[in-house]
Amino acid sequence: MKKEEYLLAIESILFVSGKPITIGKLRETFGISADAILEILLDLEKQYEAKGINVVLTKKGYTLIPNKKYKRFYSKFMKIKKSTLSKEALEVIAILINSEKATKGRIDKLRGVNSTRMVNTLLKKGLIKKEINNNNVYYSVTAFFIKNINPEMRGKLFDKSLFKKEK
Repeated sequence: MKKEEYLLAIESILFVSGKPITIGKLRETFGISADAILEILLDLEKQYEAKGINVVLTKKGYTLIPNKKYKRFYSKFMKIKKSTLSKEALEVIAILINSEKATKGRIDKLRGVNSTRMVNTLLKKGLIKKEINNNNVYYSVTAFFIKNINPEMRGKLFDKSLFKKEK
């Protein structure tokens, strides 16, 4: 395959995946070097700079996100409500962002209170998700939350003073 074909194939994978894709996963798919994949992803990133969608690298891999320049339009279209999260919600989300995923027991221990109501509220809002792994229930933040987070809130999520000391 030519570089342009790889570029188009990777673009289509990013489009249909709905979640971040790692360079390793793309390497497995195409059987080409990580350097070649990275070069293609950087080319895609450049091509999308002035478009309505951007290619970005997150903690979990490369993904497509809406260009923030047009947020006023897609927010209105998607009817994404501008809302603020309570201190309790921020605590739960900060725990999940800082540890990627956690059990409810761990969330309760770090917060020092029962978090059932807050976890259920965040699940209903689509800001966190539940995964079952080896008979354990883990919670993590959703891609929807990551894509729509307000930059001001991002700073609050890494504020360690939100947490009680772990005993």
